[in-house]
Formats: sequence, C-alpha cells, structure tokens
Amino acid sequence: MKGKRVLAAFLLGVVLCFVSGVGYGEIPQWVIDTKAPYIDVELLETRVSYMIRNPTSFLSVSFYYDPTGFTGEKAKLPKSVNTRGKIFISVVDNRGQFSYKSGVALLDTFKRHLKVIYSFIDIAIDMDSDIVATLHSKEGIPLGYFY
Repeated sequence: MKGKRVLAAFLLGVVLCFVSGVGYGEIPQWVIDTKAPYIDVELLETRVSYMIRNPTSFLSVSFYYDPTGFTGEKAKLPKSVNTRGKIFISVVDNRGQFSYKSGVALLDTFKRHLKVIYSFIDIAIDMDSDIVATLHSKEGIPLGYFY
C-alpha cells in the first residue's frame, strides 16, 4: 500500500514535469514585435497619473508625441502652429467646465487646467515650448488651442 502511494507520487511528479506551461506569463509575439517607444509609455503613465490623482475633476485627455508634425495637420491647427517634436495634448470638455465661457475667460480657464495637466508630464521641460494643446467640446467642436 505504501509502495503504491510512493509510485503514484513519483508518476504524478514526472507527468507534471512534462506538462507545458504555455500561455502562462508569456508576452505575446505581437507585443514583442511592436515594442512601444519609451516616450509613448511615459505619456500613457502620465495620463493614468493625472486621472488617478484627480478622480473627481479630470478631463478627457490624450497625449501624443509628434515627431513629424503630422498630428498638428490632422488636428487642423493653423499653419503657423508647428507640432513637430512636441507633445500634443488633446483635451475634451467631458464635464462641461468650458461650455458657458467664451473669449478670454475660456482661454484663461483652459490654461489653468492645462497647467495642472502639464505638472504630470515629467519629460517636458518648458510648457510654452514643449507642448501644443487643443480643447474640444463633447460634440467635437474646437474651442481653442494652446501653442
């Protein structure tokens, strides 16, 4: 009886040695092939940090690094705005904080919110020269931009 238990334990150990652990803790090949650049990962961490530290007041914010200037063209910014080599921030007024403002009041409020957002970006040195930001309403109507 004791010998059967030892034999069963031995065989179970041998079988478990040959069982493949495929799928557990492996990084999928498509992730390895794409290898997100460091700056994109840093900007994603920035977005998450901003949202976590401002749970009741955060705006819908997206961060992009624009190495070629294409993002600025796609955002339909004026030709004088150069986004090449800058961090592009897209802000959507999902909480209606800008809906009843216009002119200088709108731009001052946007800049104040942008300063809070900028404080989470560790890779930028100067707010005035390192970022370009746009503000849109929930419906997608452009309200303003910062350059």
